[in-house]
Amino acid sequence: MVKRLRKTKKNQKYNYNRNRKRLNKKLRSTGVIKCKEISKALDKSQPLSANIRQMGLAFNVNKALPVPNAKQERLQLTRYVNGFLEEDNCDEDALRPSKTGKTRKPPKVFVRQQLEKDANEYVESRFRLPKGQVQYVTNFIDAHGFNYKAMSRDRRNYNQDTWRQLRQKVRKFLSIPEQCTPYLERKGWLDCDMNDPNDARWKEYCTDDEEC
Repeated sequence: MVKRLRKTKKNQKYNYNRNRKRLNKKLRSTGVIKCKEISKALDKSQPLSANIRQMGLAFNVNKALPVPNAKQERLQLTRYVNGFLEEDNCDEDALRPSKTGKTRKPPKVFVRQQLEKDANEYVESRFRLPKGQVQYVTNFIDAHGFNYKAMSRDRRNYNQDTWRQLRQKVRKFLSIPEQCTPYLERKGWLDCDMNDPNDARWKEYCTDDEEC
């Protein structure tokens, strides 16, 4: 018994290098919330789980969208057959309708509605090609036009890209207006229709339907 007390006393030493006040503050804090809608409607006097529930969001995704369990489904079916439905319905207090016949709505449901609205809005792609890749593609267009087979045979094709890979890079470059507009303006092709098959400048010599 004496050895155990000495061993316990030896291990229980005060750590002077740790700030207990800062540690407790860190444990109680919710961390940095980057979402503006949630941070504005957050009530610091309540726990994070209660705040998320009041906003109409799911705090635990595993409980909100559980993985189907065959065993639980069989147990629920057995309880349904045996008539134990009243006990199961008592657990669904949150979904129980009120006296007026309507289900309860979270008090801060506007946060969920704003997040849904932001998610449904169209966001332009921010993808941009590196400057070296732009120079790599424009040099091939200046030398060979849109003849991808000739591009693949060029000695400057140090990556040994196939003609399909080069075609993908050229089409990706032309789909980014911020990068292709200065090049087309310099070439004098800004007012031309890229989808015009009669214009020889935009003719692609290699497609999936024909051999190059």
